[in-house]
Amino acid sequence: MHYAIFYNPTAGRGDNEDTAQKVAAKLKKAGHTSEPLTAPNPKKAVEKIRTSLTDYDGLISIGGDGTLNLVATAFLQAKQTLPLGIIPGGTINNFAKRWEIPQDLDAAMALILDQQKINVGIGACQDRQKAIVSSLTFGSLADISNQVRQSEKRKFGLLIYPLKGLKQISQKASYKVHIQTEDFNEKMKVWIFLLTTTHLVGGIDYVPSSPHAFHVSILHNMRLRKLFQLLFFVLTGNLRQKKAHTLTYLKPKKIRLESLEQKKIYSRIDGDKGPALPLTVEFLDGFLPIYAKTTVESNPD
Repeated sequence: MHYAIFYNPTAGRGDNEDTAQKVAAKLKKAGHTSEPLTAPNPKKAVEKIRTSLTDYDGLISIGGDGTLNLVATAFLQAKQTLPLGIIPGGTINNFAKRWEIPQDLDAAMALILDQQKINVGIGACQDRQKAIVSSLTFGSLADISNQVRQSEKRKFGLLIYPLKGLKQISQKASYKVHIQTEDFNEKMKVWIFLLTTTHLVGGIDYVPSSPHAFHVSILHNMRLRKLFQLLFFVLTGNLRQKKAHTLTYLKPKKIRLESLEQKKIYSRIDGDKGPALPLTVEFLDGFLPIYAKTTVESNPD
């Protein structure tokens, strides 16, 4: 088989190029061929992947959720996929952890070379021109993430998020938004909107997982005395609590988000700045073929 090895030289810990060389060596030893696939910026990366899919039998992505997003976005735009191997290499690897992809390079490569595949669901927005591999957020959570620089993620790791979150708590950051799903239709003052395809956010296990729908957690209509719930989320990642009037949890397959503010509300997708509302987001069940154990099962709802 002939593989493309895709990586961002500047993402994560900055050692992806070295990892790519090790991956190529392991593929060669197993009798496969490969070539590196990189680009100077995300837009050109998506275009390069999209236009070269017919040149390869499979694609191996080195990096975290943001790198995987570029690959999945290219697949969406091409209306075509390739078997996808994942070598976790980013600061946050929610998607890889969800599907039990080993963090160790040798173990992850063994999984790819074993050739077992499963088809997993991801999200899509902007008329299926933009993928959502792991998460979409807006509100305080996205604002917190927008304040985190790549250098801070490398230096402090996941600790940087609660540190920024504690600072954010003292600031008023709610947005009036109209939220519609198959069985939900409300206008809310949203502090945090979090949509995920996995049960992990920021590396934290925060809800049971379902492989066939989104998890949507909304912190809304906050009062000052309820700020401890935001603090609880910042420290634990757990938005879902029973009988909480400020917390709403949904499991939609499709959701429409419309801003009722005059200023634009920007989303954050898979750790990077995303498009502004309004957005229609849909779950594409089984869209993405990945190398993983066929015994991987979802946690019970």
